[in-house]
Amino acid sequence: MPAPQSLATRVSTAAIAPAAPSTANDGTIGFATGGAQDIENFRANVKAGYLPLPTDVTYEGIVKDYYFDTSSNTTQPCTQLFCPIYSLAATPDPLLSAVGNESNSQIYMAVGLDSGLAAADWKRPRLNLLVLLDVSGSMGSPFDTYYYDQFGVQQQLSEDELSSTKMDVAKEVLEGIVDKLGPEDSLGIVLFSTDACIPLKLAPLRDTNVAELKRQIERDIEATSSTNMQAGLDTATREMKACRECLEANPQDTENRIILITDAQPNEGDISDDGLLARMKANAADKIFTTIIGELRAGREEWPAASSTCRCVGLDFNTELVEGVSKVRGANYFSVHSPGEFKRRLNDEFDYAVTPLVFDLNLAVDPGSLGPDGWRVLHVYGSPNPNDTALNSNGTVTQVNTLFPAPKTEEGIKGGVVLLRMRPPTAGNAPLQLTVTYTDRAGQTYSNQRTVAVPEEVLPAAADGGDGTYFDSTGVRKAVLLARYTDILHDWLLDQWAAVNSSKPIAIPANLCTSLPSDYCPVPVQLYGQQRISGGGCELTHWLLPDACLLPPPHPVLLPLLGRWERQSEKLAVDPKARAAFEAFLPYFESEAAAVGDASLDQEVELMNTILAA
Repeated sequence: MPAPQSLATRVSTAAIAPAAPSTANDGTIGFATGGAQDIENFRANVKAGYLPLPTDVTYEGIVKDYYFDTSSNTTQPCTQLFCPIYSLAATPDPLLSAVGNESNSQIYMAVGLDSGLAAADWKRPRLNLLVLLDVSGSMGSPFDTYYYDQFGVQQQLSEDELSSTKMDVAKEVLEGIVDKLGPEDSLGIVLFSTDACIPLKLAPLRDTNVAELKRQIERDIEATSSTNMQAGLDTATREMKACRECLEANPQDTENRIILITDAQPNEGDISDDGLLARMKANAADKIFTTIIGELRAGREEWPAASSTCRCVGLDFNTELVEGVSKVRGANYFSVHSPGEFKRRLNDEFDYAVTPLVFDLNLAVDPGSLGPDGWRVLHVYGSPNPNDTALNSNGTVTQVNTLFPAPKTEEGIKGGVVLLRMRPPTAGNAPLQLTVTYTDRAGQTYSNQRTVAVPEEVLPAAADGGDGTYFDSTGVRKAVLLARYTDILHDWLLDQWAAVNSSKPIAIPANLCTSLPSDYCPVPVQLYGQQRISGGGCELTHWLLPDACLLPPPHPVLLPLLGRWERQSEKLAVDPKARAAFEAFLPYFESEAAAVGDASLDQEVELMNTILAA
């Protein structure tokens, strides 16, 4: 086996496409996907010494912290509402390269989410807004512990740690939302715990004494009793439906939305994800949407003139629940973990976060590019849709339910990327023809088709199985880096929670057992210890190995590993194989971060060092 190249050598010899005039600073906005808008819950748990759930980290959440310029020397200025910018890369797996295995070139394609909409001309629509606030007992707990630990391991809290509760921050979020509304907007407030009530009926803000409303929020709202999210959502739905003017409004200039502020620990009512999803889909049929800033998505059957937003607070915010309801059209979520944190984000992002502009985005590989030896999409990074629906059975189509406007600077579009792991043609040079379709807020459908130019450096690297490295743009390079970062975090957490919950195997569906891990890694499948389990599926003894590949876990694998929604804390831990993998991956990450020139990636280096110190 040849000696492995140093990371510095690999970076210096990477082929980079010629520099081109960037479209990033042209006075227009960009787009980002819905779903997770951050991974703050994951970060906070790691820093607090707790083991996150695999669902606490998502690619779409990670990329929202970063800017992506996927333009190249062939990119044309965008003149439509939405324009995809395609950018290709060929790059070896960093773990295999670290042990000298050079037969591992991987092909990726970034889809930059560009727009021709001028930032100066854009204004958010009028809001009919219902804030749905969780006032259950768990909201009265501090941020620095798990509320349900009082039934398990008792935490020792300092006076400072006890001084700020999740309810304190929820009130701060609610007051911040009020400050972002204008007199033409309408506001209503619904509180829920065991049951639900409406202290403020939906009405124009110009008819509301805002100063008195804030005093009442501080004085009268307190945590009590259990969590019946069903009662809260049903009450908010009835209140929105009672506003006929809201439901009949033109979606081009009016947005109907529910903002849910919760720690996502329901324990009464219909707590199943199916039950919550059914309610949100029913709301969508009535043009009432559910957007969660935390993670909730709204109905998919028809254009949602109404949306709901959910903000989730506290270290024990359960992303399993939110992920379960976030796959519906029009939803997004944020995590809030400290007093003052949300105000900063609210000022920067509120108007964008409550205004979805693009729906039902479909990316299809043209049949002419397929065939047994043609192109295939192996994995999608950045779509809030589960991979079993984002990707069809032969990997040719990806769907993104919703795009929200995103800021654009000289660095690129904030969070503006979806990344595809591709299998190149096994023979010949099949063209890569792509068709994009989407609808706007008015329900009008658009379509465009393009043959993507495949750089000559890409296919030889894939065909030869070598370690040649090529990037069309810095944007695709950063997108690939963060995809691999997502993979190593997921793989580590799957192994770690499997050790905690050894009675339940982490099942891979039977239809994926022949392709995972063989489609993604040129090592013997036995290295991963794949074995059949009852029910026809299979499992891996290890997801993360220092001498194999980083595997992208399909969504059906990311199943709940703990009890339903009330989570217990587990101490942060790293098994020896995962530790060795992180130690091999960290130099690669630092080298690539330097290559793309983004110092903000240092926060991920710090986080990995925290994991390694566990």
